Amino acid sequence: MPIPGAAYSEPPLSPHIPLVDTHHHFWGEGHFGAARFGSFLPEDFIATVGSSGHRLAATVYVDCGWAFRGSGPEHLRCVGETEYVETVAGQFASTDSPAGQLCAGIVGRADLMLGDAVADVLEAHLEASPSRFRGIRELVAHDPDAYQALKIPPGKLLNARFRAGFGRLAPLGLSCDLLCAHGMLDDVVGLARAFPDTSIILDHLAGPVGIGRFSGKRQEVLANWRNRIEILARFPNISIKLSGVGADVMGFGWHHGGSAPDSATVAEAISPYIHAAVDAFSPSRCMFGSNFPVDRQSFNYGVMWNAFKRAAARYSNEEQRQLFFGTAARIYRLVL
Repeated sequence: MPIPGAAYSEPPLSPHIPLVDTHHHFWGEGHFGAARFGSFLPEDFIATVGSSGHRLAATVYVDCGWAFRGSGPEHLRCVGETEYVETVAGQFASTDSPAGQLCAGIVGRADLMLGDAVADVLEAHLEASPSRFRGIRELVAHDPDAYQALKIPPGKLLNARFRAGFGRLAPLGLSCDLLCAHGMLDDVVGLARAFPDTSIILDHLAGPVGIGRFSGKRQEVLANWRNRIEILARFPNISIKLSGVGADVMGFGWHHGGSAPDSATVAEAISPYIHAAVDAFSPSRCMFGSNFPVDRQSFNYGVMWNAFKRAAARYSNEEQRQLFFGTAARIYRLVL
């Protein structure tokens, strides 16, 4: 299917900079994402990276509900995704790929609402991928105008069963990616305070919403979101992904068609968010991610990395190394 954002490309800026893409997915026909964003299997991702002119050192795969087991106990079916990605990583481990160490880290799914019983699921993930599985992602972004299709209940982070399940992560050395919306970030504060030994990774800039009731209120949202992430940044167990900027929820509207943006246009739009996040968390707790194939609705893969590099140009070489490589390698414990 044609993807509007993929229509415009440009030469890579600073192609020598080593990159880790900390957030991407795979899926094929039959997955709900394929109807909108197209099929995106490992070969598609590698081709996308190769055509961009950028070279990755490694990637982190994040769950999307693909390749679940078709049978067996319901709560363990999600382990099929980790089994699939582990196989993919092994298949491409010995190849000289522009994607580097493909799926060097794997973030899977487990329902923390199972409470203590989620331990069985976590251990099954670790058995499926002993050297690459790093943690899970939880969808907690309750908002009346964003993520409605995910049907996330309010107050999930405050639920006693959820917290019992969350408490099972740190003993196994596992982290938790959180998909949030900026209006519910106060709940993350309580979670970080209650579980200081658990690594919490805020996906997609911790979810500043620019659609629905927030449409046309970008400066107001930016100020509110900035205040909240500055509070979150006080907790050393929290880091943040500079990702998801091409998704609908940000409200930039690039996916609506017309001319795909160039990297200068994207960088100008996203820089206030990138700079606020880095100012709050420091480069040592910030990392870039593509959110592909979702974000390819808005821009080409190479345009995205060029925009990230433009936004990061104000930082020193060492700070840029952290943002593009070092933080990801440390937080996800990548063996590179």
